[in-house]
Amino acid sequence: MPKKFLIASFAVLAAAASAQDVKVEKYRLPNGMTVILHPDHTLPVVTINTWYHVGSKDEPPHRSGFAHLFEHLMFMGTRRVPNGQFDKIMEASGGNNNASTAEDRTNYYSNGPSNLLPTLLWLDADRLEDLGNSMTKAKVDLQRDVVKNERRQNTENTPYGSAYEAINGLMFPPTHPYGHSVIGSMDDLDRASVKDVQNFFATYYVPNNASLVVAGDFDPKTVKPMIARLFGTIPRKKDPVHRTAPNPTLPSVKRVKMTDKVQFPKTIMVWHSPAAYTPGDAEMRLAGAALSDGLTSRLYQRLVVKDKLATDVSAFQESRKLGSLFYVDSTAAQGVSLDKLEKAIDQTLAEFTKKGPKADELQRTVAKIQFGTVSSLQSIQAVADKLNEYEFYLGEPNSFRRVLETYRNATPASVQKAARRTLDLNHRLILRVYPRPETTSGSAPERFQNPRDQRPKIGPEKPFAPAPPKIFTLSNGVKVEYWNRPQLPLMAVNMMLWGGAALDPQAKLGRAELTASMLDEGAGKRSASAFQNALDQLGATFSAGSDQLSTAASMSVLSSNWDKALGLYADAILRPRFDPTEFARVLRVTAAGLEQEVDDADTVARKVSLREYFGETNPFGRPVSGTPATVRALKVADLKAAHAEVFCPQNATLFVAGSLPQAKVKASLERAFSGWKRSGVRIGLPNATAPTQETLRVVVVDKPAAPQTVIRFMFPAPTYSSPNREALTSLGTILGGSFTSRLNQNLREAKGYAYGAGSRFVFGPTIGYLTASSDVRTDVTGPSITEFLSEFKKIRNGDVTAEEAGKAASTRRAELVTELGTLPGLLGAAQGYELNGLPFTQIGKDIKTLSAVGAAKLNALATEAIPMDRGVLVLVGDKTQILKQLAGLGLPEPKVVKP
Repeated sequence: MPKKFLIASFAVLAAAASAQDVKVEKYRLPNGMTVILHPDHTLPVVTINTWYHVGSKDEPPHRSGFAHLFEHLMFMGTRRVPNGQFDKIMEASGGNNNASTAEDRTNYYSNGPSNLLPTLLWLDADRLEDLGNSMTKAKVDLQRDVVKNERRQNTENTPYGSAYEAINGLMFPPTHPYGHSVIGSMDDLDRASVKDVQNFFATYYVPNNASLVVAGDFDPKTVKPMIARLFGTIPRKKDPVHRTAPNPTLPSVKRVKMTDKVQFPKTIMVWHSPAAYTPGDAEMRLAGAALSDGLTSRLYQRLVVKDKLATDVSAFQESRKLGSLFYVDSTAAQGVSLDKLEKAIDQTLAEFTKKGPKADELQRTVAKIQFGTVSSLQSIQAVADKLNEYEFYLGEPNSFRRVLETYRNATPASVQKAARRTLDLNHRLILRVYPRPETTSGSAPERFQNPRDQRPKIGPEKPFAPAPPKIFTLSNGVKVEYWNRPQLPLMAVNMMLWGGAALDPQAKLGRAELTASMLDEGAGKRSASAFQNALDQLGATFSAGSDQLSTAASMSVLSSNWDKALGLYADAILRPRFDPTEFARVLRVTAAGLEQEVDDADTVARKVSLREYFGETNPFGRPVSGTPATVRALKVADLKAAHAEVFCPQNATLFVAGSLPQAKVKASLERAFSGWKRSGVRIGLPNATAPTQETLRVVVVDKPAAPQTVIRFMFPAPTYSSPNREALTSLGTILGGSFTSRLNQNLREAKGYAYGAGSRFVFGPTIGYLTASSDVRTDVTGPSITEFLSEFKKIRNGDVTAEEAGKAASTRRAELVTELGTLPGLLGAAQGYELNGLPFTQIGKDIKTLSAVGAAKLNALATEAIPMDRGVLVLVGDKTQILKQLAGLGLPEPKVVKP
């Protein structure tokens, strides 16, 4: 799954419940400093996070930027830790640090291995006590210049930067604490003297104006005396007076125009809104998300997708202590007037404030915000900062549940009410930013035609058909397919043998897979360790495995070591040792791994769906890897018998690719496999096909208190030989085979129910089936199933568009072509065609077929391609929650089964 994705979000969702409550101990030192401890022994790391309750709102008149300047000065050294040593001491032991400033607070955080915690605490306590005494003009001048350069880079030299900086001054009167920007003006920075800095430090950088969080791997019994000694002995100072003021309102629409060195005009609308963590704040965050978060959001659909008036749009709540601001920000598309853009924005906002969000729209938005909240807590650093944030705004660091509940308790009516109060079109700032005209001698020159102004057209795809292999036969009858790829000095070989898990007796499931696993556990004259060492010395890799129909062994190596590595490869295939000691180890590890699979809901869902769909005695319904019981019952003799039956020349095909000449490859293969003689008969396809599915069956596997439900559908599909195979593959891609597929966009992007959702057709020589699956939050199991069924119905009704058909064809084509880019990929593709009785040249035909498959063809196939009334739906999760949510969905009576 591409893009955003890709944190371990399933684990994050699973942690949602526990993340609502974080173990903390909060106390106050005699000098007034607040201390918050959060032990977490997951990793041997710690962080300290200090919030000083001072921001740009507390700056004296004509000293704007002081809070931010001081953020920089705090790293400038003391008598004990001279300038530059703060970072050196920390980083020498693996630590790091940073800081940030906002209107309401300044925070400092340091991280490192747990053994660095005393040093981290010491460094912060030292600068709290002594920084003001160690301040010099040289230090102030140095950091003043640093801040000026930061201002130039991030404000003056950033597109639209000056506009955003101006908003505080436009929304608040000059006397208001928020009436100026955080970074401050150049003039005010120039006015800063050493005395000014020392006074600011003495006023606000006092223990009774700070909260310290220590989080991570530490023992509170050890740390508390340390904190008392280092911080508790710093004298309390006079409590600082914080500037405050009521949240103002704009009496009317304030229109302001600016110019900037930008290509396209932008409109920025700003409203006064509820203060952070007060009633209405959460609702306005939800409103912002509903209006602009994602492809299906109100403003994005109207401005970017439907009317094509803008290139982007965002709506968001910027929460602050004294009063927040709500933004709607959009950049006009080329040639679109801001009048037209603003009219469309106003219409969308008017409709939203009149009717509010729909229930499913709000549910999707809440899910996204909850997901974002929880996922942000994966690092101990983020947890520490949130503890300080909640302490600052709410007076209770462990407010995770409380904050999440504000979102969960929001209703369409409450969001509409907050939006209606806030988004008054007659009381707001409308800031327009226009491109600044370039002038020379008073006349405007002709605009330079930037080569990036015009989006290039996408040309036609180049015809592609991979070069066919050279085919020859060894003296023992083994067919070889060889591709010469001289670009890199690499060689790869893959042997496919007919005969796999379908041959395993019912009481000895896992025999074929374990036989393959033992091939490199000692071979020829080498023990397991010696064999691996020999491979390592040659820089070679070896792997082997089985599926229901076949067994395969592959190797890759530098061309210069081909002959030596091929000798090892032949030993593994022809002369595995099946040493009893090594076998006992592999058996133990394998059985233990199988026992642990029951903990993985996705694995359980996959195995149960195959078993329930095909039947537990069908080769395709049995687990290839076996069960703990059947694997433990295997003996060395069983593996030797399987090896003798399968590993015969008449069952084998060799696929080889690399830089060496064909004649050399053939000669080396002859030498390596010269002693391999035919014996027995060639293994054919098993007499096993998919059973006829007359109804849809629902199966539930109970995982009590599971935070997610795995949903997995299986439906009948044609075999590999179907003339519609590639067309059906495209249909599967549209339904759930890419990030922008229907299922993924619905369940992940639109609803926020899951991290991802997908589907695919599986084609074999004797069976075929379609799977569609997702891991969803337990509380939305029923709605998620409804969405699956809805998507199935829509595509069955023949609504595939030409755009979707073209995208699916391009996606699949790219997959086929990309697969051939590596030697193992090339050989794997060749093996797939061989397994299904087709020559490798079929891939060229498949690519041509893809280009010819249009929407009409896909829509004609869709009704029969997804037989919703025939198949299996497997649900793995909390049985009680699942059964409760199945009611009313119109599905058959569910059956509860064991994993």
